[in-house]
Amino acid sequence: MASFENKWTKSGFEADSLPKAFQQAQVHMKLLVAVGPSKMKFSPQDDAIYESFRKEFPKFDVTNVKEDLHEAIKSGENSEQWKNWMEQFKDTLKDSENGSLLRIDPSNGYTTTNSTICVRAQFLAIEIARNKENHNKSIVNAYKKAASGNSGGCCSKC
Repeated sequence: MASFENKWTKSGFEADSLPKAFQQAQVHMKLLVAVGPSKMKFSPQDDAIYESFRKEFPKFDVTNVKEDLHEAIKSGENSEQWKNWMEQFKDTLKDSENGSLLRIDPSNGYTTTNSTICVRAQFLAIEIARNKENHNKSIVNAYKKAASGNSGGCCSKC
């Protein structure tokens, strides 16, 4: 866990991770809309991540992430719980400790007011839960509706 501690307490961690996190957020939304929540797979470990997450955090509300997940790991009330949960994936989940952007509310896209920074393992757990629990359907439907409505000419009815 030493590498985890150093990585998250080191100043500048977020700045180092943000370009990749922004790119991953764009890819995430494109894949989510193209594939759909029920068919979206992040890794071969999706089911194990989901089951472990829900066992450890059964009441975590994935529809409205109120907790600052970055702070929660560093010094929050659930700091040790998060660290212990993530420890199980340190050798098997690629980039599990890297920074990621997470949508606070799954019914909206990535914006400055609807995004927070978290660890990749947290992102995966929450987004897998959102997919399995059907919380990502509304954003996919909204994106598809917007795309189909903008395909015509001047009045979008062609």
